[in-house]
Order: sequence, then structure tokens, then C-alpha cells
Amino acid sequence: MNDIPKEQYPMVIRQMIVHEDDVTNHRLMWLLVVQGLLVNAVVTGNQGDTPTDLMLSVVGILVVLSAFVMLYKSYQARGYLHFLGQEAKRGQLLEAYLALDGWPQKRTTGWWRDVWVCPWLGHAGDVFEPWLFLPSLLLTMWLRFLLRRWSMLDSGTSLGLAVILDVVVFSGLCIVWVWSQGKGETERPEEPAQASRTDDDRNPMG
Repeated sequence: MNDIPKEQYPMVIRQMIVHEDDVTNHRLMWLLVVQGLLVNAVVTGNQGDTPTDLMLSVVGILVVLSAFVMLYKSYQARGYLHFLGQEAKRGQLLEAYLALDGWPQKRTTGWWRDVWVCPWLGHAGDVFEPWLFLPSLLLTMWLRFLLRRWSMLDSGTSLGLAVILDVVVFSGLCIVWVWSQGKGETERPEEPAQASRTDDDRNPMG
């Protein structure tokens, strides 16, 4: 017996997508609050204390990277849930693959081919969504601050180099994260056999 009737699978998956959206919003708010505190500490407490500036900049960068990993996991989870939703609407989703959370430990191999353009990104326009744009903007800000403070580069050059480093860092994180999660993917299961047979089938001589 299924815990949830099969016709209710799409509704359950919609609720899980809404939950992942809420998680993403909470993580974005957490990121902005912490970054605001760090920026305020740099601006109001800047007395030429180079070690303090360096420490705050490193903390700011680490917070951005930590938040991005969490946001990217939620982004991947929403993509996987959209895949499961399509499977459910076609009546091809088995109960064993109905996830308990947005990013289960075991996932269907190549799920992204049905919903995304590549394993790392759903659509090119997603790079302008807050989950990626805000961490990218904040990382660029901290990198530019470090380059301007501890290098002889002018404002335009330091900004351009910060943008390049930003793209390299986030692209690398996405590639490494997707690669590390590949071990959790398994082949699509076969449709289960009929649960039981009639008494005559089990005992033809009866």
C-alpha cells in the first residue's frame, strides 16, 4: 500500500517546492543580515587597523561562500523536485523515489536532462536570481576591498579582477558540488511487478 495515493504526488511535490522557496528566502535574509553587520563594522570601526580589516574581509568572504553553498543546494533541490513533478504528472513516479526532502540522498541519474540545460544551471537567466546574484555581488565587493587595500591596482582594474575571481570561484564551487553529489545518483528503477496473484494463479490445481 502507498503512504500517499499516486494521484496526490504532484500536490505533495508542489508543497515541497514551496518549502524550498521558504528555505531559500530565510538563507538570503541570514546572509544579508550578517553581511550588513560586517560592512558596518568595517565602515564605522575603520581606524587604519589593517589586521582588523583583513580579518573582517576574510570572515565576510567565508560567510558568502557558506551561504552560497546552502543556496545552491536549495536551487538544485528545486530543480530535482520539478523533475519529480513531471514524472508524477506522467504517472511514472514510484513511491520509492518520492523524496522526503528536496535533495534526497538517492536520486535518479541524469534527472537534470528533463528540466535543465546542464547539471549546474537550469536556465541562463537564473544567474540574475537573488540566490546567485546577491552572493556574487557581495563576494565581488569584498574582493575589490582587499585588492584596493593591499595592492597598487587602480579602482577599475581592481573591480575587473574582482569580477573575474568571482566568476571563477562560483563556477568552481558549482562544478565541484555537482561532482561530489554524483555518487548519490542511481539508475531509474523498474516498474514493480503486480503485488499479488489470484488464488487460482497461485494454486492452479485447487
